[in-house]
Amino acid sequence: MSEIKPASRFQQEIFSSLDEQIERDSIVRIIDKVVDKLYEQKVEVKIKQTEACLVAGRPEYPRRALLKLYLYGYMNRIKSSRKLERECKVNIEVMWLMGKLQPDHWTISFFRKENQEEIKRIIKAFNQFLIESGYLEGKTIVIDGTKIKANASSSGNISIEEITERLEDVENKIVYYLEAIEEEDEKTEEIEKLKKEKEELLKQIEKLKQENKRVYIKSDPDANIMKTKNGRLVGYNIQLGCDKKNKLIVATDVSSQTNDFKQLKNMYEKSKEMLKDKPEEIIADAGYYTADEIQNLEEEEKVKAYVAELPERTKGEFRYDKKKDEYTCSQGKQLKFEKQKLNTRGRQTRIYRCNECEGCPIRKQCTTSSLGRIKIRYINQDFRDSHRKRMREKESKEKIKLRKTIVEHPIGTIKLWLGKNPLLLRGREKVQTEIRLVSFAYNLIRIFNIDGFDNLIEKITRYNRKLA
Repeated sequence: MSEIKPASRFQQEIFSSLDEQIERDSIVRIIDKVVDKLYEQKVEVKIKQTEACLVAGRPEYPRRALLKLYLYGYMNRIKSSRKLERECKVNIEVMWLMGKLQPDHWTISFFRKENQEEIKRIIKAFNQFLIESGYLEGKTIVIDGTKIKANASSSGNISIEEITERLEDVENKIVYYLEAIEEEDEKTEEIEKLKKEKEELLKQIEKLKQENKRVYIKSDPDANIMKTKNGRLVGYNIQLGCDKKNKLIVATDVSSQTNDFKQLKNMYEKSKEMLKDKPEEIIADAGYYTADEIQNLEEEEKVKAYVAELPERTKGEFRYDKKKDEYTCSQGKQLKFEKQKLNTRGRQTRIYRCNECEGCPIRKQCTTSSLGRIKIRYINQDFRDSHRKRMREKESKEKIKLRKTIVEHPIGTIKLWLGKNPLLLRGREKVQTEIRLVSFAYNLIRIFNIDGFDNLIEKITRYNRKLA
């Protein structure tokens, strides 16, 4: 029975009546038991009330109650705080779960918006329960990303070019007012307005440059224009790290990047943090291929990285001679070392150029440069070649195939639960909290389906570790 109980005897009788109406093996009893267990050893802080609640003299609402409410809501595709408020008054399961507490929608919404670290800590403790109860191994983590529509308008957004043009216009107006207007009061007032606008425009440009974005989204500046198979949308790139054993979600992240480039190491770190130990291997598709990150994972972290190889873009066949430090092309011509430089992504590369292209029978197919064909070699080319070779082995191919069977189930379920307009909050940190909550709900119903009510209740009851 829920530990959130009404105070009066009359209310307790009503509550007992509700308990009789809840099925013995209902998932709502699992939600209640798990959340109470996670808070068992922790001094609970009450959630801040809205002014209306304080005036009405209503009791403070425990965080555990609101967390239970959100878990139930996501499992049943009820994510709006207003709809959850109504469920507290008409839904028998929710009334039982909340102990007849009826928080208003502002209180419900406030919990999700303002308790990011608390929710993350609870999920981390839940992951520990999953590990110790045998649901989660934490040895093989599969990562993938999906694009989700943000709670932002796709119209009225400004490109970096438009912001720059506006900035130039504002600067010209400032000069005009300084030179042309004689009335001191009028001049000061207008210039101050323009200076504030200039400051805001500079912030927008700086934010876009830092995040490598081309468009400023007015209603949610953290979001970005995302390309999907169904066209472009204003959204976020949601990252998931899933455990191989039971397809449970280990870690999540929210990015405004339009692709998965440089997310491999990030999701490894997120998974390690949520597991309290590092996994043995990471599996990802070609979108995560970043040779430097793969090398760091394998050589520094001692973690096997199975990342699908990107197709080679080099035209022609070239053989490298390590002793001479030069390449030989298919026509027997030498490409000798010319210089070392950083490429556009900041990686150290060595440039080799052929000075014998004149008169070559396949020159037109090989290069259009009048200076001769060049070949680029990365500083860590030996590692790149060895990893590419390993990814072509049978074992590696099987690992890559395994990826889809593990990660696509949770991604599909989460997108189904969130619906056509998935996100209610704005800003990367708040969106991260939404994704954490729905992932928590997914994991909970997943282990319920795997083990059944009785086995799961027994494991929860036996679990005694304190909250981290």
